[in-house]
Parts: sequence; C-alpha cells; structure tokens
Amino acid sequence: MGTLFGSLNKCLRGMGFSQMYFGDKIVEPVVIVFFWLLLWFLGIQALGLVGTLCIIIIYIQK
Repeated sequence: MGTLFGSLNKCLRGMGFSQMYFGDKIVEPVVIVFFWLLLWFLGIQALGLVGTLCIIIIYIQK
C-alpha cells in the first residue's frame, strides 16, 4: 500500500467505513468509495470499467 492509499483508507475506516469481502479477498474502503464515485460520474457505462478494475486489482494482489 502506498502512503496516500493507506492514509485515505485509515481515514475512511476511522469514519466508520468497513472492509468488504469479495470471495476470499478483502476490499478496502478507499477502493469501494472510488468505485462509487466512478459510477456516479460515469453512470451505467462504467459498470464494465468497474468490473475490469476489480479483476485487475484481484490479480495485482496475488
């Protein structure tokens, strides 16, 4: 985790956001907020992009 990612994640967890479990992987709150903002700005067309980013993140963490 980079320092910006870690500090944002720590701040979000302090505000009450929790981790989500995606299969056997843990999704951090900063990633969840990023995906919601992406969907809000880009709309339904972003669903494919969000799915692709989820797959990429899962394979990067391995």
